[in-house]
Amino acid sequence: MTTIQSPGRSPAPVDHRGLDVLTLDQCLLRVASRPMGRVAFQDKGEVIVLPVNHVIDEGVIGFRTRWDSTLAAAVNHESVTFQVDHYDPLEQTGWSVLVRGTAGVVSDPVVSDRLEALLDVAWQGPPEDAFWTAIRWEEVAGRELGSSRSECGCC
Repeated sequence: MTTIQSPGRSPAPVDHRGLDVLTLDQCLLRVASRPMGRVAFQDKGEVIVLPVNHVIDEGVIGFRTRWDSTLAAAVNHESVTFQVDHYDPLEQTGWSVLVRGTAGVVSDPVVSDRLEALLDVAWQGPPEDAFWTAIRWEEVAGRELGSSRSECGCC
């Protein structure tokens, strides 16, 4: 990645297109600031992208799903991708964060309870049908267009 300094902007590095490169902490704050993201994975040779409500806790992104759902196929995959973004068309500012990692079932009931307490959205349906999945990130990257840092509600 090529970075340059841009006059009149924050000292944050920018990429070759002039987008601010976000730090890990800035990326995680932005992911946490939005209740919905998208999980991408391969299933039967096809790329699947599905929206999820999520939380961040102790180095993982957690989301609930059901065993009979398409999303359950993402569990225990070698590689999944998670993305969250925000764009304000009036201000022409926005950001995007992309997380690459592995997904696995949360089997510890204490961890499941902690994730449940963090999520603001009640599970629709019988709770015994749901389970938590944790994405352990291996790579986190984010870019920002314009100056939306104070507008995202996270910084």
